[in-house]
Amino acid sequence: MMSGININRIHAFLGFVAMIMLLSEVNAQELEFKGQLSGWGTGTRLHDKWEKDFGLRYIPQLSYSYNLNEDDLLNAEVLVNSYYASGINSNSSDVKLYRAILRYTGPQSEVQAGLQKINFGPAQLLRALMWFDSVDPRDPLKLTEGVYGLRYKYSFIDNSILWLWGLYGNKSKKGFEAFPSRRDVPEFGGRIQLPVLNGEVAATVHTRKSDAGTFSFRENRYALDGRWDAGVGVWFESVLQNSLVSLPGFRWMKLLTLGGDYTFPLGNGIYFLMEHMYSASSDRVLSPGSEGQVSALMATYPVGVLDNLALQEYYSYSDKKLYQYYQVQRTHDNLIINLAFFHYPDSGGNLFLNKNAFAAAGYGVQLMLIFNH
Repeated sequence: MMSGININRIHAFLGFVAMIMLLSEVNAQELEFKGQLSGWGTGTRLHDKWEKDFGLRYIPQLSYSYNLNEDDLLNAEVLVNSYYASGINSNSSDVKLYRAILRYTGPQSEVQAGLQKINFGPAQLLRALMWFDSVDPRDPLKLTEGVYGLRYKYSFIDNSILWLWGLYGNKSKKGFEAFPSRRDVPEFGGRIQLPVLNGEVAATVHTRKSDAGTFSFRENRYALDGRWDAGVGVWFESVLQNSLVSLPGFRWMKLLTLGGDYTFPLGNGIYFLMEHMYSASSDRVLSPGSEGQVSALMATYPVGVLDNLALQEYYSYSDKKLYQYYQVQRTHDNLIINLAFFHYPDSGGNLFLNKNAFAAAGYGVQLMLIFNH
């Protein structure tokens, strides 16, 4: 059943559609409707028994663009996430607003307001900078909840980029957050990316008020990341998070991701990527406290024009657990067929934040069909 909040958002969506249809009378060629229909079926062997689930998802997208002049563009788009999922123990369904964006684009600047996706950083599998999204690297749809806010982006002539943002009214946890934000208190941040040698270096800051139920506290994040490409790509993401609260071992959190990639000239080219993440939580900034380490690798190989093979493997050193994910994907016009095999520890874990239609424990197989129109 849909909540009152979701119903209000759907009403807002229908009003937006009506407004777009009126605008289309003026400039119909700029109105665009498209969508994505996906279905999946999963069989998982867990604790000596098989569990099955399947589901359907449809994400329609309506967008409208209006040229203010030769250099400036005004664009609006709305996406709705509707799905039905059936598991061995329960069924679930929902229709909710997925994106609602009003965007102004100029020659060097962009302003974007509404329910949007904000992400940055060079890491792909183990993302220390996963602050505002929870994209699952296994997910071919790359689904993630958006955030309500205003984002400004300016590109300088020397390829430097400045980001500024303000978020408000978000009640769910984002990324690695232990507690959600106070939805009635705005949160702010910014990022500056600078070209350095053959790559770029960026510094990012963000501040928010965390809501722990019976109390709230200020949380400040500071990050530095960089990427360079000299035949072999290398990158890093480092995060220091300070929580102004008296919770044991929680005041300081440190994350560091190191990564690299290379395409081996064998056959059609084997793309290989490795990342390693170190994490620590402590009462003092220089104290290691509670530590954890995870390594990940990904390899992909295109078999002709239509087919692609991929694998992802993760190893948690503290839990001594290995996670394996293998994928065969065929793309034909608007249809994508994704067949996956996986083998995870029976006890599962917190490695994947956004499970969506994906298993987190046991082993099995999943077939997903994706149709874009």
